Parts: sequence; C-alpha cells; structure tokens
Amino acid sequence: MPGDKPIKRDELIGALTLIILFISVVGGREIGNYYASYQEMTRLKVLFEVTEEELSRYIIGLVQGENPDLEIGLIITAQGANNSANIVIDTPDYVDRWLVGLTVSPIVVNQPEASEVELEMLIEDMMVDEALYDFPKQKISFIKFTDRAMSLDIEDIKEFRRIVEEASQEYGGEIKVTFRGRVHMHLLFLDTWLPFSVSRYPIVRSPHLEYIDSSWRSYTEGQIENLPIDEGGYVLADFRNPTRLHSLSEDVTCYISREGETEPFLDVTKSVQVPPDTDGQYIFQFIISEPGNYTYSIVSADRILTNNTRVLSVE
Repeated sequence: MPGDKPIKRDELIGALTLIILFISVVGGREIGNYYASYQEMTRLKVLFEVTEEELSRYIIGLVQGENPDLEIGLIITAQGANNSANIVIDTPDYVDRWLVGLTVSPIVVNQPEASEVELEMLIEDMMVDEALYDFPKQKISFIKFTDRAMSLDIEDIKEFRRIVEEASQEYGGEIKVTFRGRVHMHLLFLDTWLPFSVSRYPIVRSPHLEYIDSSWRSYTEGQIENLPIDEGGYVLADFRNPTRLHSLSEDVTCYISREGETEPFLDVTKSVQVPPDTDGQYIFQFIISEPGNYTYSIVSADRILTNNTRVLSVE
C-alpha cells in the first residue's frame, strides 16, 4: 500500500534473532528440566512389591502343576525406602482359611516409564529363575503401586518342588523367597536401570509347632516318678517355633490316663503361643486323687505329639 514502509533487512534479522533466542531459552529450559528429572530418577530405586498371600498362592499353584501368574507391584521411591518383611504376630488370614504402598512425595515432575525387568528369584538363597522379562512401556507412579502380572519361567519344576518341600518341612511350613534385579526406566529419550530387592516368607503348608520333650514334675522335687495322692504336679512340655517370621499358636491338650483304663482320667488344654525362631515351655497342672500308675499323651488338633511311656506312680 502507498505509504507503507518496507521492512528493513536489519529489523527482520533482529526479530528473527529474538524469536530464535526465545525458542532457545524455552527449549533449553525444558531440556534442562528433563535432564534434571533424569538425574533425579537415577538416584531413586524401584520397590518390587509382592504380598505374602499372593506369593503363597503362586508357589502352591506351581507345586500342584498349575501355571499361575504372579501379581506384583512397582513403585519409584527414595533410596532409603524399605519394604522388607516384618515379624507376623497373628496367623495370616489366608492360613486361617486353609485351616477351617508405601507412598512418597513426587521428587520429579515428569513421570517415568518402565519396560523390561531383569529378575532373579531365589528360594532359601538358591536360584530357581533368572531371566529378562519384556513389558511394554508403562508409566510408573511415585504415589501408588503399578500392578503387573508376571508369568515366571521356572525351568526345573522338579527341583523347585524339592526345594519348597524341604524348606517348608524345616521351617514349619514357611519358606524364604527373594526377588532381586533391575527395572529398565525411561524418561523421554533418556533411560537407566534401577535396582530392586525384596524377601518374603510365605507359608505354603499348614504351619505347626515342633514338640521337643516333656516330663512329669512336682512343685518341690523337679522331675519325678512318684507322687503322693492329692498332691499337685504338672507335665512340663517344651515346644519350638521353627518359622523365622510368624508367631504360631495352637491349642494343645495333655491327656492323663490310668493304666488299665481306656478313657483319660483327666485332660488339660492350653493355648500354646511361641514367637518365631524361639523355644517355649508350658505346664499342664493336675491333682490326682486316686492311686495307680499313670501315663500321659500330648495332642494338638489331629497330631499326637507324644504318647509318653514314663509312668507316674501315685500312692
């Protein structure tokens, strides 16, 4: 149009320079933010979460010839975070049914993604699986677990069953399972591997206390073979809890019988509770008012712990 001044070359260059500088500053800041986020991510770790009940279900399924998936959770957290197992005071609900996450504040703005998982699975510190499991990229949260289902490839199922059976017998139905490895983490075009390690102690067979020994006792003489009529005495029984993490409780009955009779003369029941990896002593008190020779048996549910052949003479 008449009167419009042409844009001078220097003005155009200056405007373009400002635009380029603006884009560079904004883009550089974004790249810097992503790089800072990446640096933060490399200083974190992954918590690999699997519940005791889920692990028990999975192992029992494998032992029984099934091919179950293992449900796990992943979360990114600080290096100091811990999801190790603690002592279990009460019998777990899933065991009772047989018998009758962690959150942290976000440290970075950008949410990373996880893909492959390098996994080692150990039972009683013996390797049973070592593999790289490939997953599509999935965002991993800082404030809640991301659920995944893993189909582990246990090559030697026969050896797996043997290890589980021997460990569960030694530790009262409990076994130690450890998962360790790394998770492949991605933040845009950057990536790193974050480590994890977790141990659990699931119960894979009905847990029970171990009977050690027992004897006739009096309140004045210690271990005895003779006792006057109407004088109080007791049976002292020693038990052991072979588990490493679970307190065990059983109703135990001591039956006292007189020679020549089919029915017990009397019985005493105690709730025997023993912490993990501990021995415990319990007494079964009695007063016998009839002369004769007596023996006792100690029973827990359908298990006969001892049919004692030591005779107590009451006269």
